[in-house]
Amino acid sequence: MQWPASPPGRNAAWLIIGTAFVASCIGAFFSSQGDLASSRLATVYSLTEHSTWFIDQPDNTFAADTIDKVAVGGIEEDGVMRGGRLISSKPPIMPLAMTGVYLATRAVTGWTLQRADDVDALLVVLTVLLVSGAFLVTLNFFYKTISFFEVSAGKKIFLLTSLAFGTQLAGYSITINNHVPAAAALMVAIYLALGILGQKVSPSPWRFAAFGFIGALVPTLDMPAGIYIAALGCALLWKFPRQTAMWTLLGGVLPLAVHFGITWSVTGSFLPVQMRETTYMYESAYWRHPLGIDALSEPKLNYLFHTTFGRCGVFLLFPVLFLGILGVSTSVDQTRFMRTGAISALACFFILVAYYVSSTNNYGGESYGFRWYIASMPVLLLMAVPAVQRMQRRWQWATAGLFLLVSCYSTAESTVVGWQSGMEWTSRIFGPAYEQVSTE
Repeated sequence: MQWPASPPGRNAAWLIIGTAFVASCIGAFFSSQGDLASSRLATVYSLTEHSTWFIDQPDNTFAADTIDKVAVGGIEEDGVMRGGRLISSKPPIMPLAMTGVYLATRAVTGWTLQRADDVDALLVVLTVLLVSGAFLVTLNFFYKTISFFEVSAGKKIFLLTSLAFGTQLAGYSITINNHVPAAAALMVAIYLALGILGQKVSPSPWRFAAFGFIGALVPTLDMPAGIYIAALGCALLWKFPRQTAMWTLLGGVLPLAVHFGITWSVTGSFLPVQMRETTYMYESAYWRHPLGIDALSEPKLNYLFHTTFGRCGVFLLFPVLFLGILGVSTSVDQTRFMRTGAISALACFFILVAYYVSSTNNYGGESYGFRWYIASMPVLLLMAVPAVQRMQRRWQWATAGLFLLVSCYSTAESTVVGWQSGMEWTSRIFGPAYEQVSTE
C-alpha cells in the first residue's frame, strides 16, 4: 500500500512548526516571568483560595509583587480613587483560563500556589499550555491561511519561518502574556473569515459560529486587536448578511458575556479598567508617581517614530514585517480579493498605530520592543504575500534574507532579555528611552 504524497512543502512546514513549538516549551523552563505573571497569579490565587476577584487579602503575596493592579468601588475625589478594593488590571479571560489549568494541575500533581517551591513548576505548565500552545496554533493556522493563495512551497516556507523565528511571537511565547493567545485567536478567525470570503471553504453555519466565538475572544484578550475582527465581521456581513447576523452573533455571545459579566460584577461598569484612568490612581498606587520608562513624556512624533522605525520600532527590530507594507503596494495588480484584503489590513494597522501613539507613552513598559503590536505580526506577514509572490531576482531574495536574519537576531535577543526595557540592539544605536539610575 502506498501512502498519498504530502503537498509540496508540508513536511518542511511541520518541521518548522514543531521546532518552534519545542523551542518555546524549552524556553518556558528558563524564562523570567516577572510582574505580568504575578498580576494574573494574584487573581488565580484569590479565585481558588478566596472565591473572589479581589486580590487585597493579606496572604496574597502575588498581589504585593505586582504594580499591575487597580482600585474599584471607592470614591473618586480630585482624580484619586479613595477606598475600594484592589483587582488585577489584566483582562479577566486569561486569568480565568489560568485558574482552570491550575485547578486541573493541582488535582494531578498536588502543586499549589500556597507553596513557593511549586510556583515555578506551575508557571511552566501554565505557559506551555496557554502561551506556547497558542504559538503553535498561530503558526498552524498561518500556514493554512497562506495556502489559500497561489504561493510556491518555498515562499510559504519563507513566510512561515519569518513568523516562527523572526517576530516577537517567539520571544513572548515563553512567558505569561495576553498577546500571543490573542494572536492565536486572531489567526484562527482570519483563517475562517478568509476561507469563507474567498470561497475556499463552504459557508457552513458552524464556521460562522466558530468565527463569532474565536473572534470575540480577541478583544477580550487584547482589546485594540479587535479592530481586525470588526473589519472581517463587516466583510462577512456584507457578503453573507443572514448567516453572519445569525450564527456569528450567536457564536460570540458566550465569551463576550463572560468578559462583560465579570467586569460588571467586579467593577460596577462594563468599561474595561484600562479605559478608566482613575482606577489606577488609588492612594498607594505606583501609577501616581511612576518611575523609569513608565514616566516618559516624549513628543508624540518622537514616540511614533520609535514605535515603528526607532529604538522599539517594529519595522527596525523585525524588518521582515516591512514586507507587509511592500505587499500592499504590490497588491494593486493582484486579484480584487487580495488587494482589498491587504489594503483593509493596512488600514486596521494604521488605526492601531494611531490608537497606541495617542493613548500610551511607555512602549509597553518593562519589555523588549513594542509588545502591543504582537497580535498584528501574523497580519503583517499575511499582507506580505503579494510582495513575496513577486520575488524572483537574487537581490530581492538577498534583501528579504537580510531582513529575516536581523529579525531572527531580535527574536533571539528578546528571549534572553525578557521583561526589561532599553535592552534592544536598537537602543544601543538611538540610546535608551530613559537613563537608568544606579542604586549602588
